[in-house]
Amino acid sequence: MLAWHGWLIAALLLFLLELTGTGFVAFALGLAALITMAAAWLGVGLATQWFIFAIAALVLAPALKYLFRRYAPSQRTSFLAGEGSQQQGEIVQLPSGDYRLKLEGDLFMVRSASGAELTAGIQVKVCRFDGITAIID
Repeated sequence: MLAWHGWLIAALLLFLLELTGTGFVAFALGLAALITMAAAWLGVGLATQWFIFAIAALVLAPALKYLFRRYAPSQRTSFLAGEGSQQQGEIVQLPSGDYRLKLEGDLFMVRSASGAELTAGIQVKVCRFDGITAIID
């Protein structure tokens, strides 16, 4: 087996590992392995291959983490929904007629604690979460 075969296998394994949710760290290492694979294919020595891998990983890991945080679809500022105190959301109505709570860019099922009628477009305070359902005032 040639050296570039090993780097290709490592890259594929790292890409599979990324599916477990490593936050783009395994993806960055996989890209670094692909860059190193290209260098190995060109005949670069083993010590230089490891140096290329290390430099590529050091550059790609923080860069991808930054890009993910900047351009991710979720604009959540808290780690978990309902974790922050005094969270405010907006009631939206889906085309199906169902109501949802839009909170930090995500939609949650919603229920009023007092049984009040839900109205689209109003700002509400989240009291707590019951599973994936937001309980509002």
